[in-house]
Amino acid sequence: MKNKHLLILLLTFFLNVSRYFVASIECTHLSADSGCDECNDWGHCVPGSVPVDPWLDFALKTQREIQLDEPFANYQMFDSHNAFNNRGDGFGGNDTCSWPPPYVRPCQSWANHEFSLIDQLNMGVRGLELDNWWCHDAMRLAHMGSNLKIICFERNKLWSSAFEDIANWLAKEGNEGEFVRLYINEKFPQGHDDEFNDPIWENFGNRVVTPEYIESYGGVWPTMRTLREDGKNLAVMISNGADEEKAHGGLYVVRYDWRDNGIGGFTPYPKCGGKDVDDPRTWRYFGDATHYPIVYDGPTGGIILDFKELVKCHIQWLSADMVHPQMMRTGVFTWAEGEPSLDLQSGTCVALREDNRWHVEENCYQQFLHACQSLENQNVWTVSDSRGPYSLTKNICPTGYKFSLPNNGYRQMKVFEAAKGERVWINYSPWLPGYVEPTAQPEVTTPSSAVTNYLTSVAALGACIILGIILY
Repeated sequence: MKNKHLLILLLTFFLNVSRYFVASIECTHLSADSGCDECNDWGHCVPGSVPVDPWLDFALKTQREIQLDEPFANYQMFDSHNAFNNRGDGFGGNDTCSWPPPYVRPCQSWANHEFSLIDQLNMGVRGLELDNWWCHDAMRLAHMGSNLKIICFERNKLWSSAFEDIANWLAKEGNEGEFVRLYINEKFPQGHDDEFNDPIWENFGNRVVTPEYIESYGGVWPTMRTLREDGKNLAVMISNGADEEKAHGGLYVVRYDWRDNGIGGFTPYPKCGGKDVDDPRTWRYFGDATHYPIVYDGPTGGIILDFKELVKCHIQWLSADMVHPQMMRTGVFTWAEGEPSLDLQSGTCVALREDNRWHVEENCYQQFLHACQSLENQNVWTVSDSRGPYSLTKNICPTGYKFSLPNNGYRQMKVFEAAKGERVWINYSPWLPGYVEPTAQPEVTTPSSAVTNYLTSVAALGACIILGIILY
């Protein structure tokens, strides 16, 4: 163990000295691939400079919105393993391992991520893992698996900086109603409760979820919709089994029970790593991208390269390393590329097509199957026996089922399988702008363009009939 610590110390010394020999500031590796045009001295995107894809942003927002009424434990969040340990914020600046693994060696990858906390949030990440360490007379962010503080430097970012970044991000237009969950992985009790707690209160005040707040709901986490209505933007969590000292007085740190799993043990859909879809607990899968020469190689134990299978299995917390825009695209199960292709209105109709993605249909009179959800078990789905136009009032689903929207990847897979290659109407109407609860009278919801075309055709036909009578 002593030899391992000595080797890490020597490698750390090399890293700190080698920074003075860096000659180029061109964007490199994932930073170059992301398209950002402003990089730091190490060649990594400066915080906030990674371009945001409007389609990806809207698709992931859609996925969050359609789950607002799910139990908190079932709400899916894209997560970031050791989120703070990123090159954009100054950790592992001179790493040389090129993503993705297996790495071409010799190389080093001390950082878990390429991009800053702000950029991770911009990409759609809503769960961040932070490690707090007391060193050099301050609470700092540092990545260490040992109580020997040999790689916690005075230049390490302050603990408070993470909360400032998140608060500033939430203050931007369009982010006000978002919710960020922090997982605090305090390896050894660090004490200094005031230095731990003060940045939380100073940046969030009553917007942070507290143990007292959870108790006001009988110890049961409210839904995301309720959290939003109550003005909550942040949760700071530790595991149920964590030492009492890691709660730092219990002012803001909330204990939470989840099942932690390394991605190496995951099996794709439908096995889903043994996860029972009706398990009320939150499941988390994580991987590790770090590589310390000779000492350790994280990818050997498993690494998340994309989210597709995890989304199909509805793993609630998908905790990846090296989160980047292309990886986040693999987490989309809703809109197809380029969709919605028409402006969303109160009369828009949406179908699940053969590509297992959502598409706006211009003609809502098309005869498609309907997606049907069990009234007894929300994870049980089928499709209607017959085909029909899009309708909110004429329920053609089997007895015991209702026309609904598959709001996670697992439920959508069940609809997709039941459809057997056919197109299926899905009930996205409640999330459309200007949506009004349908009347009791049967009616077919159509886009305004389709209604206009229909009325125009009827008027033209009537005119022809009248003209024919006159001429006759």
